[in-house]
Amino acid sequence: MHRSLVKNRHRWQAGAAALLLLSSVAACSSSTSDDSSSGTTSSAAASSGGATTDLTGGQFSDCFWHYGAVGADPLFNVAYPDAGTAYWAAYLRRPEGSKLDLNGTFPHSRYSSLISYDKLGAVLDGVADYQMTPAPGSTNPFVVGARRDVPNEQRAFTLSVDQAANYDPATNQQLFPTRDPRNNEPQRNSLYTGTATQLGQADLGTETGSDGKTYQLDLMLYRVYIPDKDTDLTGGVGLPKPSLTLADGTKLTGQALCDATDTESKDFAKQNGGATRLPAASALGLSTENYSDLRYPDQIADSHDALPNSPGIQAQVYPPPDPKNLKTYDSPPPGMLFQTKRDVSAEFPGVYNPNADLTTQRSTLWTPQYDRTFLLQTWTGNDAIGAESNPPRTGGGGFFPNVHNNYIRSILHRGYGDVAVVKGKMPTHPSTFNHDGVMGTGDVRYISFCMNESPYSTRVMNCTYDEQVPVDQDGNYQIVISRKDDRPKNATTDCGYGYVEWSANGDGYKDHDFGMLQIRNMLPDTGFDQAVQNTKVPGDEVAVMGPYLPNVSYSDKAQFESQPCHK
Repeated sequence: MHRSLVKNRHRWQAGAAALLLLSSVAACSSSTSDDSSSGTTSSAAASSGGATTDLTGGQFSDCFWHYGAVGADPLFNVAYPDAGTAYWAAYLRRPEGSKLDLNGTFPHSRYSSLISYDKLGAVLDGVADYQMTPAPGSTNPFVVGARRDVPNEQRAFTLSVDQAANYDPATNQQLFPTRDPRNNEPQRNSLYTGTATQLGQADLGTETGSDGKTYQLDLMLYRVYIPDKDTDLTGGVGLPKPSLTLADGTKLTGQALCDATDTESKDFAKQNGGATRLPAASALGLSTENYSDLRYPDQIADSHDALPNSPGIQAQVYPPPDPKNLKTYDSPPPGMLFQTKRDVSAEFPGVYNPNADLTTQRSTLWTPQYDRTFLLQTWTGNDAIGAESNPPRTGGGGFFPNVHNNYIRSILHRGYGDVAVVKGKMPTHPSTFNHDGVMGTGDVRYISFCMNESPYSTRVMNCTYDEQVPVDQDGNYQIVISRKDDRPKNATTDCGYGYVEWSANGDGYKDHDFGMLQIRNMLPDTGFDQAVQNTKVPGDEVAVMGPYLPNVSYSDKAQFESQPCHK
């Protein structure tokens, strides 16, 4: 049964949300073998953080968009999705000399996009909805000021999928930057799927089919955020339909196209024991051993010491080591991050300073999205061996991020209090859920507030988003975060508060009091100087974001219920 947005909206409010990375699945290739640090795995159902799935055959999926729908429960809980979205993936091999087009209908939603990825789950290229020129006689409803209520037959677009790299050799830069795009990117109707090793991208590689031919692989995701009320996950228009023109001019659609590109892994499975083609293992979540060393550095086994010539016990945590084949090094290799065996608090890695001077800092530590190493420094600390002091912002370092978002995260912990209260200023944004007739604008296209589990499971607990959060006359909000049983009776929208449920799963491992608060800023306006996209170096968040960087305080149910409504 197709779920409507009424149910989708209920997921936000009820907190029935969970995710686990699309990046948490092992990749497969008929020409490669298992390599836990950077290679691929031939596996029918890959796992990370205790979750196992091949991600295929879900809602609205078809033979081309074979993976998905990814999203909050009851969808596939993978890829750290926002709980108000759905994603579908196509992982295919391209016949040499072929031309691939996607013929779609702009959805009735807040946002949609097509984004390509390398084998580690890092962004290669991305095209946002508003950038695409509509087909003749059609309207792009995502352009500011456009009518959003045009009928489906007047919402058509075609996007070509080009296997070239998004790379300009003359400048050694991307042709279309994927670092923090704004709301003024150029119009285009093509998506690049090739890799540029000059930019550190990891090639998806090739496969040899049972026909003896060699095929280049492509991997791309289609996203829809906040479908309009009473539409379905696709925004009421279905998924883009592919058409393939072979080198000899033969045109393929439907099942014939899927067979030619092996999107359902049928030919791949014949050669790999029934396996499904899946993304690379290191684009996944973390293994139990890897996450345990990160979260419980006091329990690191002496046998995990990867640097016997360095002081203390140093466990390799990135790139993730193969627990069955741990290696040691005479000196730290470049690009490798280590966790030091040491004592930590029960609330680790959370920190809380209720007396923080809010003119220069916040009560908790906020971390923007740079690369994977810097994310893991949340646990290792910035003084760890291999830690980055000036991390690159490289599209997230994996985990299949949305290039049109940037994220900022803070670790919360119930050891500081059963109820967390997040206070900040809301960026202005368009409203779309109730079928608003004209596409609006604002500081950002979209902002959401999500509670996630750790990189071990990468599940989302619950989210709320801009239209659901009350603000006062100055644009300030207060969002309450608690377990269901700890929810204060006045933590309601009628009383002026947003609410996000804190799952008892915690980090998805052993720490049931953990929570990762993640805020998304999407496609900020070029004039919105306080966007997280404008942070440049770790530590400049307060100076750049000002009141838009929220502060967290802790309370308990009774104490919060004693205060008045926030109006």
